[in-house]
Amino acid sequence: MEQESRTRLRKTVEPSAEKRKPIDSGAVSHALRYALLASGVPFHTRWYVRRMADAMRMAGMATSGKTGVRAVVAILAGVFLVTAVLGAPVRAQADPTIIGRAIDAVVQLSIIVRGVVDGEEQVIWYAVGTGTVVSPDGLILTNQHLITPTGVDEKLTELETQLAAEGKSADLQVDAERFMVAVSNGRQLPNPRYVARVVAEDADLDLAVLRIEADVRGAALDMESMGLAALPLGSSDAVNLGEPVHVFGFPAIGSGSLTYTLGIVSGFLFEEGIDGTAWINTDAVTSGGNSGGAAVNDAGELIGVPTSGSALDCRAGDTNRDGVVGPEDIGCLPTGGSLTQLRPIDLARPLLASVDAEVAAGIGAGATVSLSPARDDLAASLTAAEGCAARGDWRCAANFYQDALGNAPDDPAIGMSLYDAYLALGKQEAAAGRLESARSAFAGAVATDPSRPDATMALARIAPYSRAIVVDGFDGPERFVATSEGDSTSAYDDGVFRLDISQPGLVSGFPLSSTDDPLAREDFAAVLRIDEARGDGMVTIETRTDPAGGQWVFAVDPTRRTWEVLQFDRDSARFVTWTGPHPYGTDESSRPLETVELRVSDGFPLLLVNGIDVAATASASLPEIGNEGSISFGALMASEGTVPFSVSFDEVGLYELA
Repeated sequence: MEQESRTRLRKTVEPSAEKRKPIDSGAVSHALRYALLASGVPFHTRWYVRRMADAMRMAGMATSGKTGVRAVVAILAGVFLVTAVLGAPVRAQADPTIIGRAIDAVVQLSIIVRGVVDGEEQVIWYAVGTGTVVSPDGLILTNQHLITPTGVDEKLTELETQLAAEGKSADLQVDAERFMVAVSNGRQLPNPRYVARVVAEDADLDLAVLRIEADVRGAALDMESMGLAALPLGSSDAVNLGEPVHVFGFPAIGSGSLTYTLGIVSGFLFEEGIDGTAWINTDAVTSGGNSGGAAVNDAGELIGVPTSGSALDCRAGDTNRDGVVGPEDIGCLPTGGSLTQLRPIDLARPLLASVDAEVAAGIGAGATVSLSPARDDLAASLTAAEGCAARGDWRCAANFYQDALGNAPDDPAIGMSLYDAYLALGKQEAAAGRLESARSAFAGAVATDPSRPDATMALARIAPYSRAIVVDGFDGPERFVATSEGDSTSAYDDGVFRLDISQPGLVSGFPLSSTDDPLAREDFAAVLRIDEARGDGMVTIETRTDPAGGQWVFAVDPTRRTWEVLQFDRDSARFVTWTGPHPYGTDESSRPLETVELRVSDGFPLLLVNGIDVAATASASLPEIGNEGSISFGALMASEGTVPFSVSFDEVGLYELA
């Protein structure tokens, strides 16, 4: 079959230049002078990386076959599958080990779109479907219809239509050869982690193989040492009618989350030209976006790839859940049943062999003993809890450790593990801005062991906040552009955001509040958590919230252990020291700079350094700065400095005060 050419549609878009402002020494120590307009511009142009809402519309599962050669699987109106959400018979709970293996190996695939939206340069990851990691060095098995140039172009058009419906203008380009790979722990939305390219495809079988080649920023990886979680490959020829099948994917109706459904093998289909079973039918519920996912047997082995669906009884309705039935609704609402077709894993053997013979040889050579027979409840709970913890699903881990503790209430090791799981869950939820969930988790830890202080301290830390406006732990989508050249560089590095400044008198800053949603007179707290800081310079929080138009910088020097407040002087077009420098610690103290927090109530600030009210300690007053506008964070190198300044932010957040 003649293959469709894979055209590279990528257009290089240069990020906006970093806005830098020179600083000169003034009459007062550390006084700053910026070359900027009186109105003030952000320290740094924001670089958006977005995961579009409703990225996977009802368009994912497709039929495959040659007209007149193979039996064509009927689908509704010639579009990809939208399958009924049916009431399923009650079945025994699946073995958590099976669930854990699949969660680790099933990934979401997205096209990588670059361009300009409403005049701003953006990178958008737009989901197209699902894939399954089948080798530790990064091979992913998926459906070919997801990655063809035609399929990619359709998704780009779909994205442009969505943006137009939002009233936005866009000039977009897509790389048709590379796809973003996002992973999920089964609880949170998928987190973009890798970039993969297409290495093999079979249009007749609607199968394709991708290989992970870089991290989310495009840096090359040593795949030999990656050790990625991969599903073992079973044998579809060993599958029998009535056997359970576990289906995993990222369907559109799941709002982007990893979804698990359970069904049985309902039948088999055959096609001319295919020696053996062409399709496995299952009653497992699926939807557009499940394409390319994993169908797993009771032994935890991959036996098929969800690919297409049978005809669906349905009616027109609000499929995109925007409250209005209209042309934006793709597909229909189910009123009857349908079946999902799986492409048998045995048919993928030649395609996998063309890339990695060893992986192809593993088909059918994995585990053959079912994991489903009943086991000791305590052992099963502990095994499941450990698996959940290993993939970072701490709520799941806490649930299973709680079950284990119920079976062994006097086991201190289980109690300790449950406490740790609750504590990790609370930190995870707090970092995601889900404060009430975090409080509940920390309270669970305190109830488990009141003698340990960690959870009690964590509860106290988030007590002042009613909600999170922005929280960035720098381990998810990148909100800021990383720069590697010049006198001020920035980079995402293993869960931190690092700034390095080598030119005296240079400042680099980044917006903390959203440009689309500035502060609107709510009391707030800007919080910076520092992983490491060294050199001649200061960590900064800048506010443009003064109703009189004033601009203020709260600066903390981790080397000299001082703080000061600077005010922008319009007449001289420079920042001058308003108060300080004041000490925030003693020379004898060895505690490094860990947190800088600016709380503003009714326009009046409170500056906390390592949790201490430094203005009260220094008997210094702070200016009224207002609470309507924007907030930035960053760093500067002192004008008289000789040692380049470097700071790594572990987390930054903007909260509304209770």
